[in-house]
Amino acid sequence: MILRASLLAAGLLAAANPLLAQERSVTLQAQEGLTLTLYQNGLGQVYDNRWVPLVKGENHLAITGVSEQLIGGSLALDSSQGLQLLEQSMLPADLTSYELLRRAVGQRVRLVTSDKEGGEKSEEAVLLSMVGGPILEVGGRIEIDPPGRIVLLDLPAGLHAEPRLGVKLLAEEDGAQEVAFTYLSSGLSWHPDYVARLAADGESLDLEAWATLVNETGVPFQRAELRLVAGSVNRDSRGPQPLAAARSLAAVAESAMQYDAEPPQSASDRYLFETNRKVDLLPGEQKRFLLFSREAAAIKRTYRFEGLVNAYSERQGPSNAALKLELVNEGKEAGPLPAGTLRVYEPTARGPSLFVGEARTNHTPVGGELHLSLGEAFDITATARRTAFERLSEQSYEFAGEVILRNAKSEEVEVEVVGNLPAGARVLEESTAHELESAQRPLWRIAVPPEGESRLTYRIRVSD
Repeated sequence: MILRASLLAAGLLAAANPLLAQERSVTLQAQEGLTLTLYQNGLGQVYDNRWVPLVKGENHLAITGVSEQLIGGSLALDSSQGLQLLEQSMLPADLTSYELLRRAVGQRVRLVTSDKEGGEKSEEAVLLSMVGGPILEVGGRIEIDPPGRIVLLDLPAGLHAEPRLGVKLLAEEDGAQEVAFTYLSSGLSWHPDYVARLAADGESLDLEAWATLVNETGVPFQRAELRLVAGSVNRDSRGPQPLAAARSLAAVAESAMQYDAEPPQSASDRYLFETNRKVDLLPGEQKRFLLFSREAAAIKRTYRFEGLVNAYSERQGPSNAALKLELVNEGKEAGPLPAGTLRVYEPTARGPSLFVGEARTNHTPVGGELHLSLGEAFDITATARRTAFERLSEQSYEFAGEVILRNAKSEEVEVEVVGNLPAGARVLEESTAHELESAQRPLWRIAVPPEGESRLTYRIRVSD
C-alpha cells in the first residue's frame, strides 16, 4: 500500500509537471506479479504486471528487469482498458567508461599518473575529445591517449547501469494503474530428465521426473509463477530476432526443491504443467526440481540380438545382447512423459545402487510405450553361422544357418533375435516360429535356460 501510494503521488506530480512525464523509470519494485511459461526449445513467455503512475496522453516508460533477448514484435499489453502501446525499443546499458568520458568532453577532469617510485601525481586537465581515444589539455600541453587514469569530478545524469525496455503508452486518463504486458524471449527454456530405480525383482521401477530451468537472458526473474509446456512450438527462423544480444553468462547455480504440481492439462496438442510454485531464476542459473514421481511402474527386461540372421555374413560373434527395458505408460498414475533423458539405477547386494545405463526418450502419451536401450548384457551372448547356400537361378537362392544363444545367468531368460533380410525373402524352415516386426525383419523369441544354451535354425529363400 505504501508503494502504491507513493507511485500514485508520483503520477499526480507528473501530471502537474509535464517535464516529469517525458520518461519515467519503472523498476522491479513496482512489480505486482510475474509468470514464466517455459518451452522445451529455447523459448519463454513472460507475463509481467507492474504498478505504474501514468498521465493522460503519451507516457514514456523505461522498464528495467526485462529480458535482453526479448523477441521484437512479441510485446503486447494485457491490462485494463484505456491504454494503447504506441512504440517499443530495447535501450542498452549506457553507464560505461566510454559513455562517461564522452559526456565529460569539454569539462575539467583530473589525470592521475604514477612515478617510478610508485607514487601518484594528479594534474588538472580538460577533456578535449574522445574521437579515436581521449585527448586532454594538461598543463599547457596536449596529451593524446595519455598514460594513467582519468578521474571525473561529476557523474553525468541520465545514465543507466542496466538495459531497459523503452515503451510509449497512450493513456486516456491520469492516475496510477496496473500495466500488464507479455512478451516472448529467447534464452529461457526447460528440459526434463528422469531417474528410474529398479525394484529388487527387476519387474518394476520407481520413476522420478525432474525439470531443469535455464535462464540465459541476462536478467533475474524473482518470485515468478512457473508453467512448463511439454512439446515444442514452431518458430520462424526468418522472423524477428531479439532486440538486443544477451550478455555472456558465466555464473551457473544449481538447486533442487520438491512440490506437488497439478496434473498436466492438454493445451493445443501439447501439455501444460502448472507447478503451483514461485521460483527465483537468476542470470545464468540452472535450477532443477522434482516435477512428479510414480511408484512401481511395471517393466519388461529384454535381451535382443539384431542382424545375426542375414543373407550376407557366413559367421558372426560371439556378441553380447543389447539390454532393453520396456515400460508401458498406463495405470492410475500414468500421465504424459515429455521427451528427455532417462537414467536407470539398479540395487546391489551390498552398497548403493548401480547406474546401469541411460537413454533418450521421445514424448510418450498415456498408453504409449517407452523402449530404453541400456547397453550390452554381459552374461547373454550369441554366435551365428551359415550352414548352407544354394543358388536356384539368377534371380533366387536359398541359405540356411543357426544362431547359438548362451545364458550365464542363474535364471532363465527370453532372448529376441531379429533378422535383417533382403526384399523377396521367405522363411521356409525354422526351429522356432517367428513374428514380423516388418516385411524384412523377422523376430524370434527364444527361451534360454539358466547357465545353458538354445539354438535357432532356419532356412530362407530369396526371390528377386
